Amino acid sequence: MLQLPLGGRVVFVDWHGVLSRDLFWTSILGSAAHPLHEALEAKLGEVFSQDSIAHSWMKGTISSQEIIDGMAIDLGRRHPDYLTRRLDADCAKMQVNAELMRVLCWLRGTTAIVLATDNMDCFANAFEQARSRRRRNRQQPQTFEDWVIVWDDIICSSDVGALKSEDPDRFFGTWLRDHGLDFEQALLIDDRADNCAAFRAQGGTTVQWKMGTNDIGEADAAVRRWLGVDEPALAVG
Repeated sequence: MLQLPLGGRVVFVDWHGVLSRDLFWTSILGSAAHPLHEALEAKLGEVFSQDSIAHSWMKGTISSQEIIDGMAIDLGRRHPDYLTRRLDADCAKMQVNAELMRVLCWLRGTTAIVLATDNMDCFANAFEQARSRRRRNRQQPQTFEDWVIVWDDIICSSDVGALKSEDPDRFFGTWLRDHGLDFEQALLIDDRADNCAAFRAQGGTTVQWKMGTNDIGEADAAVRRWLGVDEPALAVG
């Protein structure tokens, strides 16, 4: 079990829209010239246009491999596990919002920092694989695998079987109770209003913040207010 910092508090931080805007299979979808670009884009569009399938994937009742198999994309002469390998590799290389990470790094040693994401099994696996490698700190970390040493833990909907807004007690509450905390000792940074509302309804504090929309100074100031400190967590500018 995670050894909590002496402060006895936790910051839950969302992934997509807050810490990153990269999508799955970026190496394929980000290249219009890739032979599989058109087929993968179309098939993923079908998956995400059906909430029942997308939510089942996020809640772990459908696996990433089942999604890949169901898309039935013709890989040509590529190895049958090509899409699986590319999914894993691209998760590890997702670009991370370094400005917000610097705010979070300031909290280390006093506050636990936990990724809290409505996400798929491939993302949770990427976290565990990157943690097991424990790469050396880079002077200019940029990717998911570079930053993974900063996060103390992860809560992923595919592991807990629930989304944040539909069952915040199951999503967050189990982790909090397991670590001797309650919602009053927790802050959530998330871009979705429904997730924030559900978290506040349980007694927690929230910062609704979106990468590319809100200024980093807003997140910095909100974290300072929650901590009750006057000094900036980050020298902004």
